[in-house]
Amino acid sequence: MRWLPRSLRSRITVAVAVLVTVVVALAGLVIVARIDHRDRTDVDRQLAARVEKGDQDAEKLLDQRGHPDAGQGGDDYGGLLAGSQSLVRLISGGKVVAQHGETPTAPLPPPARDGYRTVDTGGQTWRSLTRPLDTGGYRLEVLQDIDPIERRLADNTAIVAAVTLFAALATAGGVWLLTRIILQPLERLRTGALAISADTAGPQLPAAERPQEVADLSRALNSMLDQLRTSMESTRRFTADAGHELRTPLTSIGVTLETLQRNPGLPAAQRARALEAMSAEHRRITALLTGLQTLARGDAHALPERSRVVVGELLDTAVAQAARRHPTTTYRLSADASTPVHVDGWPVGLRLAVDNLLDNAALHGRPGGDVEVRLTRDSGTVRIGVGDDGPGIPAGQRHAMTERFTRGARTRSPGSGLGLALVDQQAHLHHGTLHLGVSRGGGLEATLALPAAQGEEPHGQPTQD
Repeated sequence: MRWLPRSLRSRITVAVAVLVTVVVALAGLVIVARIDHRDRTDVDRQLAARVEKGDQDAEKLLDQRGHPDAGQGGDDYGGLLAGSQSLVRLISGGKVVAQHGETPTAPLPPPARDGYRTVDTGGQTWRSLTRPLDTGGYRLEVLQDIDPIERRLADNTAIVAAVTLFAALATAGGVWLLTRIILQPLERLRTGALAISADTAGPQLPAAERPQEVADLSRALNSMLDQLRTSMESTRRFTADAGHELRTPLTSIGVTLETLQRNPGLPAAQRARALEAMSAEHRRITALLTGLQTLARGDAHALPERSRVVVGELLDTAVAQAARRHPTTTYRLSADASTPVHVDGWPVGLRLAVDNLLDNAALHGRPGGDVEVRLTRDSGTVRIGVGDDGPGIPAGQRHAMTERFTRGARTRSPGSGLGLALVDQQAHLHHGTLHLGVSRGGGLEATLALPAAQGEEPHGQPTQD
């Protein structure tokens, strides 16, 4: 298809012009063929009608052999008169014994057989019908000059060609002008696409309302650009966060390694403390990278398909494993529902959010304290509350605690400052919210509110586990 023009406008113009040319040409040729067929059929019908009168005029033709001027005064031979572009001949023994009518420009050969035939001679075309007579062993041939029909066919064909050419040119010109109007929305999209840059915010391509296909394309491209921009922003943020947060632990590990290299005779106790410090920094780096990777995936919406999650079962498993990770902390789980509660979401993401809430409560609550986990549902909303009995967070600092790398002023435990940021991100990805308040024990209570699965109604009475 290299012969096709490159622009869409040119391709549409060529395609429509070719289509119109073919349609007009075929329609014209069909009409011309029908007219020509009708004319030739009329000639054959007239020849057949004239032949029917041949028996009664055969004697006149025979008498004319000795009187060349006989019949010129108005005698009718089979309905044929001189000057009527018709000719009647009497054939005997393969020779013409008598004829009357139009004089051919060149001799016409006698017919070799009966029936219809077309004869070209002397620049003329004749249509002939031959049939035997009942008496004398003669054969009668009636001929009609069909040059007018041939000329009409040529004229009609020329007219069709001219009309086809005019239609093709007019169509090409009209389509060329119309496509300029029709393709204006695509031209605007192209102009907008050329102006796209990675730092441009908001919709990149102009929104189109008509035609529908261009409007759909505009929306799809804008959605794709938003996703690409989100992914790029997530990558940039991951790179910046990783570079900022990893600098300190990597520097600490480097200093410790340098110390060990310079002091090969360092006492065993100091060497063990140095190795333990490096192991702690390694664990911190691993946890930090895991958290950043999870946040980056959430920012980029690189999420699996949603599924229906049984919240009670997820909490049972999460609390049991948290109790093994923090054996000095007492976890208490209560569920305010008599039947399973479901949400539509990503099980891994929900489990990540719940694990972070449980770990934060154990790490930042009172040492050896209690953590209360509650599951409630009302008005189509599922709430997971995790409260500790630690010092809590002042009201003015709670909102900032959901930002990345933010740690409380009174915290005593190590951490990356990503825990509540991860929970807050999962809440938004599940179309829910994270609220930080005061627990019954005076510490921090984090409540994760999620929309219940569609098709479920609140029911049941409170039960205690």
